Amino acid sequence: MSHEWRAALRSLIRRRGLSATIILTLALGIGANSAIFSAVDAVLLKPLPYPDAGRLVKVYELNKAQRGATQLVAPVRLAEWNEATVSFDGIAGSYFENLTDTTAAAPERIDAMNVSPRFFQVLGAAPALGRWPTDDEGRVGGPRAVVISDTVWRERFGADPAIVGRTWQLGSTSRTIVAVMPPSFRYPSATTKVWIPVQMSPGLASARQARFYTSIGRLKPGVSIEQARADLDAIQARLGERFPETDKGWGVEILTLADETVGGVRRSLWFLMGAVALVLVAACGNVACLMLADSTRRGHEVAVRFAIGASRGQVIRQLLMEGALLAGAGATLGLVIAYWAIGAFNTTPTGLPAVNDIRIDGRLVAMTLSLGVLSTLLFALAPALHATRRDPGEALSRGGRSYVGGRHVLQRALVAAQVGLAIVLLAGAGLLIRSFARLQATSPGFDASDVLTFRMTAQWSERPEAVAERHARTIERLEAIPGVLSAAFSQWLPADSDFPPTEFRIIGRDDRERTFGTLRTVSPNYFRTLRIPLLEGTICSAAASLPAVQKAVVSREFVNRFFPSGTPIGQSVTATGLPAGTAIEIVGIVGDVRERSVMKAPDPTIYFCGSSAYWPDPVYMIRSDPAKPVTATAVRAALREIEPTRAMYLVRPLSQVIARSISQPRLNMILLALFAGTALLLASLGLHGVLAQLVAARRREIGVRMALGAAPSRIVRSIAGQAALVTAIGIAAGLGAAFVLSRFMRTLVFDVSVHDPMTFGTVPLVLAAVAAFACLVPVRRASKVDPVDALRE
Repeated sequence: MSHEWRAALRSLIRRRGLSATIILTLALGIGANSAIFSAVDAVLLKPLPYPDAGRLVKVYELNKAQRGATQLVAPVRLAEWNEATVSFDGIAGSYFENLTDTTAAAPERIDAMNVSPRFFQVLGAAPALGRWPTDDEGRVGGPRAVVISDTVWRERFGADPAIVGRTWQLGSTSRTIVAVMPPSFRYPSATTKVWIPVQMSPGLASARQARFYTSIGRLKPGVSIEQARADLDAIQARLGERFPETDKGWGVEILTLADETVGGVRRSLWFLMGAVALVLVAACGNVACLMLADSTRRGHEVAVRFAIGASRGQVIRQLLMEGALLAGAGATLGLVIAYWAIGAFNTTPTGLPAVNDIRIDGRLVAMTLSLGVLSTLLFALAPALHATRRDPGEALSRGGRSYVGGRHVLQRALVAAQVGLAIVLLAGAGLLIRSFARLQATSPGFDASDVLTFRMTAQWSERPEAVAERHARTIERLEAIPGVLSAAFSQWLPADSDFPPTEFRIIGRDDRERTFGTLRTVSPNYFRTLRIPLLEGTICSAAASLPAVQKAVVSREFVNRFFPSGTPIGQSVTATGLPAGTAIEIVGIVGDVRERSVMKAPDPTIYFCGSSAYWPDPVYMIRSDPAKPVTATAVRAALREIEPTRAMYLVRPLSQVIARSISQPRLNMILLALFAGTALLLASLGLHGVLAQLVAARRREIGVRMALGAAPSRIVRSIAGQAALVTAIGIAAGLGAAFVLSRFMRTLVFDVSVHDPMTFGTVPLVLAAVAAFACLVPVRRASKVDPVDALRE
């Protein structure tokens, strides 16, 4: 048997040009599919690392007055739901907090989650070492406990097996380590390092408008999401009757944890998976054309084998071995391409969750090998049967000359199909390119150049007065750094914080009027630092305390929405979450900012100045002089003078933040453009190959026609006409398919119609030009046929 494999390898080496083309074609198709499959598998297909993860759901409060306006959950409401629900084994809450490890050589930021009772039981996560926190550790005045991640245990404590019971200084608090979680536990993300039982004050625990818990629940066995939603809605309706001022008009929204985790990338990944599958189909069609053409050319060789005694089974086996070698080489090279692409996924901002889990594993290797086996059966078996079906005597008598008739119909159909697939992918890529160009040309409403952003560790247990003083002290020190033009802070980064709208009320209007907008707490220099224009009025100033009346500015969209024929300056508003009796006076109007996302239109926005809302953990921004750029090292040194126990983190230019916020559309565009380019290349190669074979097969006929007086131009028109027919059929079919399939791209494009006339008008022209270029060599070869040489052959 080994000699047959060696013979198959020698045969491929003799036809090294064809072999290399087939291997590279298969490698492109298989490699691209393997890479995208690895992303789909890691993000969408692999189960979440929790026991019975299908029963885990995210739970939100839903403001029924505004469709889709979900909010986080108030602790008091979470407790009431847990007490009355019959659909859940339990619902737990958590909120994010930055802590500082003050025992290290330099202050180090620790990404922490404060968690409610039963948090770990709801997730079903058992500790690798230690125990779950007790009820006492979740009460005010109880022991201070902390659960650490496997990463912290290994990197900070050297994987000490006796770590449970040791104390660890986090910020100003010494905590006892009670458990180490297993490596698979990474809720809510892989960066979370510690989990701390919440010790909440009675006032905060009973505040019905203090919505800050991210809630996760475990459904009872057999309970559907619809049943659970109806259960909590009924509970919330009863609470609305008891507490009409805070609970009336609110319901619940429940999503599976899997759906919440993958977010908006599900459609993008399945879209890319479908696109790359089309590339594989195009590659398959190209290989089929090449193998069919090769089987035709090898007709004489097969006839000789029959003549010297080989059976049909032996010949088919030999050809299948050649196909297996080609498929194996293509699959192996495809794995190399997939490995490179996965590395690019892991190092390039993509916006994909679980991106670090994208890797080559057993599933990916099995899928790649399966594609290789399938390729062998599809592209070696059919040509082998075709090559061995002809009469050996006829093949020998013709000396290897090919027929010109109907056997080329299949190859032309395959090429037309490749052209159609290329049109579909080109149309999709064109739409995404046009969409991304529009997205990049869209102004976010501020100037991100020369702005550096960072955060500094803080704790929610800090007093409001101390937080306000710290903010003022920090801004003053930042503005004293040489090269800093201005400094400011905000609750969140602009264009990168997609929080739901908040309900507010315009004082003096009907209390029953429900109004919603985006609310931001910023420092007065926020607008100067980001160069947001002041349109009317003045910029408010910050106060170091919380007076009864404070100032705010609003956006132009706020004016258009709520004061279309007047001015809001001088009016006052109050909002959910502010202390009772707090009134915010509007003193100015600024330009619109796409606060939630560059891809989302500006919302009506109210900017509270300084201390209107308690927020100890803001984002700081500094604008530096381009002639004297300020480094992060200089900022860190300056802050160490005034805050030596706090860690500075998430240091990055604001322009980089904006670029990262559109990383998913960029990834979609780049990948689909690569897929479309590959399909276009395969289609042109297929068209070139079919025409080259056609010219070679008709060489004798062309010689006879030219000997009888046919002009070369007529021969050229004949060959070019067949190419034009194949291309036209493919373009027509592809445009029809693209027009239908483009409707699935509605959520992937920005400010562009999915039936964009420019895209659908340009794509056929591009493909026609490429097809014409692919035809040049075969057509030229046909016009240069020497009648004497052709007849002598």
